[in-house]
Amino acid sequence: MLIALAGVILLLLGVGVGLVIAASYSDDDAAANDRPAADSAAVGFAQDMIRHHEQGVEMAAIELTNGTDPQVRSMAFDILTTQSNEIGQMQSWLSRWGYPVINPDSPMAWMSMSGGGTSGDDHDHADGNHAGHDHGTHDHGAAGHDEADDHDHGTGDHGTGDQQGASGGHGASDDHADMPGMSMPGMGEPSAPGAPTAGAPTAGAPTAGGSTSGSADEPPMPGMATAAEMDRLRTLRGRDADVDFLQLMLRHHEGGLHMMEYAANPANVTEPYVRDLASAMLRTQNKEIGIITAMLAERGAQPLPMN
Repeated sequence: MLIALAGVILLLLGVGVGLVIAASYSDDDAAANDRPAADSAAVGFAQDMIRHHEQGVEMAAIELTNGTDPQVRSMAFDILTTQSNEIGQMQSWLSRWGYPVINPDSPMAWMSMSGGGTSGDDHDHADGNHAGHDHGTHDHGAAGHDEADDHDHGTGDHGTGDQQGASGGHGASDDHADMPGMSMPGMGEPSAPGAPTAGAPTAGAPTAGGSTSGSADEPPMPGMATAAEMDRLRTLRGRDADVDFLQLMLRHHEGGLHMMEYAANPANVTEPYVRDLASAMLRTQNKEIGIITAMLAERGAQPLPMN
């Protein structure tokens, strides 16, 4: 009887593993068979959002290296882990679809301004004319933030639980200061502490990973930091690094909302898994926008205007 029971258990385990594997292949096959057109919103969103996220991950890594405020560093850790996970998902799609990770066309040219899903028709992204972004456009309070009541960045509940595939929150015992190897590949060693956070950025080299344009004062997409701003962030230490990171990340998050809104709309993207990730990004970043806005106010700093 014991042998028979063991055999039944092994059989059930085998069936279970088989179902999991079959479901995995089914998802991959669905993505492969549902291959969107090269100029579709699904492909363009994945390519441009990877580029957008790569810079956010690099900024977070710089803050973890040079910043000192535990709350700001906790936010940076969440952004680094969550957006790295999302980059992996989007790279997987592009690999299965057979498209390059780098967008060969103009950034955001896949967004038709006549379509639905955008919240600002004054943003002509396809032509590179990035109109100023009103920081009052998005209701940060409605994103679930009440002076960080449900997002205590000292305790590790950062609102990323609804993020599809993202890593979970971390506790206050996490010591980010002791994390070796947080700098991203290609990111040079920061120089000595530089100027305070206020004032114009200095010219510098572009960031690693192709996340900025060749110009020191022109971002490749709305909200992204320029090459000069990234170079400047690397030079800052302590409170200056914390505040500069918050300012750049707030603008970075807000600049990416329009792509997420567009990709989350069924009228623009037919692939449900693409819409799901875009919606999850939108929820997470709206929450973080509220938190970062409050953190800047607590530190007596102002948001940056949209570039």
